[in-house]
Amino acid sequence: MGDVRAPLVVTCALVVSALAAITAPTHAEKLVRRTAAHPPPAPAPAQLDNPCVKGTGPSCTRALDGFFAALAATEAGTATAPARISYLGDSLTADDIIAQRLRHVLGGRFGDGGPGFLHVVPPHHYCRHRAVKRAASASWTVHGVSSPFPADRLLGFGGASAESQGGATARFAPLSKRVTRAEIYYLAQPGGGKLDVAVDGKSATSIATAAAAKQAAYTQVPVTAALARLDLAARGRVRLFGVVLEADRGVVVDNLGVVNATAKSWGKNRRDHWQGQLAHRAPDLFVVMIGTNEASWLAGAAFAEHARVVAGLLAPVRAANPDASCLVISPFDQLDYEQAGAPPRASIARMVEAQRAAATAAGCAFWDAQAWMGGPGSSRAWRRAGWLTNDFAHPTHEGSKRIADALAAGLLDGYAHFRKP
Repeated sequence: MGDVRAPLVVTCALVVSALAAITAPTHAEKLVRRTAAHPPPAPAPAQLDNPCVKGTGPSCTRALDGFFAALAATEAGTATAPARISYLGDSLTADDIIAQRLRHVLGGRFGDGGPGFLHVVPPHHYCRHRAVKRAASASWTVHGVSSPFPADRLLGFGGASAESQGGATARFAPLSKRVTRAEIYYLAQPGGGKLDVAVDGKSATSIATAAAAKQAAYTQVPVTAALARLDLAARGRVRLFGVVLEADRGVVVDNLGVVNATAKSWGKNRRDHWQGQLAHRAPDLFVVMIGTNEASWLAGAAFAEHARVVAGLLAPVRAANPDASCLVISPFDQLDYEQAGAPPRASIARMVEAQRAAATAAGCAFWDAQAWMGGPGSSRAWRRAGWLTNDFAHPTHEGSKRIADALAAGLLDGYAHFRKP
């Protein structure tokens, strides 16, 4: 009679092998453990080109001075509004990790200013805001700069709108306990319906959006104490561009990141309309970080066109708030993983120079993010460190935090220099 134990031994070995494979740490888990045991050094501060925009020499007014003046007023306790940063971007910023980290770092120094500007309904399901809990009914029609847009091209401050044809609701619950200001951005239009607004479960105001002609409109919501919940209920045809929830002081970071957005797609938002929205919101620092998507197709004469498109994007930013600051952040390094050997994507260096030229011409500060990463091909090392996903273009959670920490450090270094007598 043969040995009946052999199949059993083999079966047990297979089970043990399978269990080992299941319980073995993944690559991501190994990185987390290694990082916990040996945390990486803090990233180098962003090296921000901060050119003179008025005058010359050491006493000139520089591109970031408007923002630094707002921080100084906040720190001195004389500010009448929070220091506002509005951060326009694409999928690299849409998940709100970079913006939320900036809120944490800068808010820790200058005070929590609240969540800032919010889309009523995100223009893409990957667009997030981590400083608020947000919910909305499914009855809103949503338009955006990277998706179908209305014929009138009125998309509001954040490049997106939500419109009700019959009835729709939305709710916002900020995580901050310091929100004392609430404002609704909407479209006054022929045949406009009504928007009922409640604060912490109590009726606060009702907004009639009917008007003889289409025009952007804004309504401050009465808030008597720290706001915990804002409820909106639309009746009839109501188009909303967004909501602002903020504190009286501190630092606010508006996340205007939209998945699939490009510099050119932001041109869908009618320029005069967007310029009016920018003037009303009045950010002290407007950040433009765009180019992730364009990098895969720009070539030849398209780089000169890209410079013109970015310049066109910056023009209403500067015209709306000429004494405020603006900052252009170049594309980050990428690898062309569809090519043999995955070489550095050649378009990035050309885009860096195109955006640098546009920033300089507009009087904006500039950050060469590819150079900060380590130059062409550095995304390979970033991927090994766990700071980039396997597309060699999008940062992981940890990578996004490093970007935000570097930017915050660069801004604080500039602020310290601004404050020197």
